[in-house]
Amino acid sequence: MQKNFVIIDNDILLKNLIEDQISSFFKKKFKINFQKINKIENIGDLEIIDLILINFMILRQNKNFLTNLDTFKKTKIIIMFDDGVDRFEFKKYSKHNFVVKPFKLKQLINIITDFYANYETNQKTIKITSDLVFKPEIKLLISQKNKLTINLTEKESKLLNYIIENKDKVLKKHEILVNVWGINQEVNTHTLETHIYSLKKKLDYFKYDHTFIYSDHLGGYYFKNP
Repeated sequence: MQKNFVIIDNDILLKNLIEDQISSFFKKKFKINFQKINKIENIGDLEIIDLILINFMILRQNKNFLTNLDTFKKTKIIIMFDDGVDRFEFKKYSKHNFVVKPFKLKQLINIITDFYANYETNQKTIKITSDLVFKPEIKLLISQKNKLTINLTEKESKLLNYIIENKDKVLKKHEILVNVWGINQEVNTHTLETHIYSLKKKLDYFKYDHTFIYSDHLGGYYFKNP
């Protein structure tokens, strides 16, 4: 199986490093065809683009790019921010996966691994209560008792999955931002708090007499089953 990855950045060394490391890590799962360019208009006539890694400064100069990208329904995108960029920009693009330079390549690998989980992972079902289940890859909360379903956004699903997987510990806000949003330095946590609030509201929809996501006195979060 082959996947087409496009890297849009002016840093030749970084592009080569990403190609080498990503190709090496995923070589047993699939072959990757890399296109390394420095302008959006240089994207070739690829029928399918599986993943685009793009520098934020280039993206900002092409404001319609993300809108036009909607035509590629299966294309994933990772935004690469330069260190020192206005923190307000994080909020504007918070629904997308992104990293901040200098970043560890392991961050990219983790994001891409989430994108291309194997079939078994795609079918993963997490039991929250005896009748409420969470299907992270299709972003659904399902009550098997009364057949109610709630759709989650991609970030809500990833956030809930991460909190549940670490339910035996209190997660600091910065730790969640690093592992869910790919942010590797302190930023405004308002986006995280908004997503936590939204998740709580959606879990409350099933009318359980229980709060699933708790915060501790230091502002961290943890998950607790009934």
